[in-house]
Amino acid sequence: MPRWFLRSAALAALALTGCYDQGGGVEPPLDRIYFPVGLALSPAASRLYVVNSDFDLQYNSGSLQALDLARVRAIVPKACSADADCVGTGRVCDLSPSDANGGHPSRWCVDAAGPNAGMPCGPFGEKGPANKLLHPGRCGHVDHVSPQDGGSSLVAGRVGIGAFATDVIYRPRPTGPGGRLFIPVRGDATLHFVDVIDDTESPQVPFELDCGQDGNGGDCDDRHRRGDDPDQENTRDLRLAPEPFGIAATPEGEAVVVTHQTEGAASLFVNDAASWGDGESSLGEGPKLTFTTTGMPQRVIGVAALPTPALAQELGAAYDPGFLVTFRDAAQVDLLRYFSDAASKPARPFMQVAGSAPITANSLGIDSRGIAVDGDERKACEVGCPGGSGDARKACLSECAGLPIRVYIANRAPSSLLVGETRPNPGLFSSDDLPRLTESVPLSFGPSRVIVGKVIGLDGAPHTRVFVVCFDSRKVGVYNPATHAIEDWIETGRGPHGFVTELGTDDGGAPRWAYAYVAHFTDSYIGVIDLDMRNPTFGTILTTIGRPSAPRASK
Repeated sequence: MPRWFLRSAALAALALTGCYDQGGGVEPPLDRIYFPVGLALSPAASRLYVVNSDFDLQYNSGSLQALDLARVRAIVPKACSADADCVGTGRVCDLSPSDANGGHPSRWCVDAAGPNAGMPCGPFGEKGPANKLLHPGRCGHVDHVSPQDGGSSLVAGRVGIGAFATDVIYRPRPTGPGGRLFIPVRGDATLHFVDVIDDTESPQVPFELDCGQDGNGGDCDDRHRRGDDPDQENTRDLRLAPEPFGIAATPEGEAVVVTHQTEGAASLFVNDAASWGDGESSLGEGPKLTFTTTGMPQRVIGVAALPTPALAQELGAAYDPGFLVTFRDAAQVDLLRYFSDAASKPARPFMQVAGSAPITANSLGIDSRGIAVDGDERKACEVGCPGGSGDARKACLSECAGLPIRVYIANRAPSSLLVGETRPNPGLFSSDDLPRLTESVPLSFGPSRVIVGKVIGLDGAPHTRVFVVCFDSRKVGVYNPATHAIEDWIETGRGPHGFVTELGTDDGGAPRWAYAYVAHFTDSYIGVIDLDMRNPTFGTILTTIGRPSAPRASK
């Protein structure tokens, strides 16, 4: 086992005490990608939000960065089969061996003249063979602060956050532009929240990110850390339990659930209308810790929010949002329900275990990590229902509510992707939201996260795929729900962790590009992966954002 891993494990064990003083030590450079742990996309895909940890204790805290995706997409190589495919003055398709391309045509658009003529990687240069083994991809890294092409910085915003963040999710503001980022932080056992004032414009608008950093030396202030002030947040004398880890939220962001990787508990934060504010004159009160659900098996890890049936909104019927959680120490999946308690005065929201489903598709079934759900089939059904408010629409929505939600879990006993769906149940919404897991698909060693996304197929249309990140083996499995099999393996660098996908369309809604962004935890950079099956580079890393840097103990 490498020395850097042993040292990192020791540091992680030290962090488990939950005692952390952010007042001393070296401030992190907020522009640096450093042990990235989480990625999130803005709704319009104008920003990629990167959460960085300080895993090796070189700095006293972590950071959050907003990367300008318009700049990123301008840098990513463009596939072509003829010169006509290349957009822009003086661009041609690299189809023939030459000195400029090292004798290996890239089938990318390249400059026809100038200092980078015929060079597939342009000003970023090409990696050497040894570098490619550690950090896959043809082209050298992009300096995201001062890009080598002479263009503007990729960094559109940055703030300092607490030590040992674990993940990030984004929820759009219910009214108006912008939204809110939620970040679990282990160092001081809090939930950070950062308001995004406006992420619809490029270049950066003033004060894009706000967490009180202007009056706090660039770091989020205490008002934007939640879970540590029982007097202000709840009437139950609650503090956030140790080791917050996984996070999920309802689509509108009212209920935010955080798991705890050393406890048999999950915490509920309420982010209601008062929490949001109007986004202009007021940013609201922010989320508040209101309840801790206990009594579950130890080491709660993954969490995913279930979609709310459109029938509930159509009928104005009471519906209690659900969340599925996984465990490292138990072969089961639990269903949690959020209750707003709106009828009470004052309301005291809470969350409770509504059921449990065993994992029997694997020999052991324990050690489940990431979990993801896919409600696209139900959503497509709902979109296709008749308009208005008549009986025909209600009958159609009732049928749609009975369609199952697909469920995917990364399990390590043995390494596999568990596949299932929610179970039918007589009732208004035709499902009890508990999954029935029926398939176990073998995986490479170390599966940790599951993400449902889209690729562009050979037919030019979008198709659903399930991406399983295998941290230990440096791979991402691509599972096809239609064929029930892993159809591709994406080779990554060391320690793939955060992962998000993006599907770009033209004004008519036709797919134009599809990328995945993978955060490499071990060597501190972001990889951009081609997800267009029509390209010869499908499933490979096209661009490396940030200079890869090995952990200090490994040098």
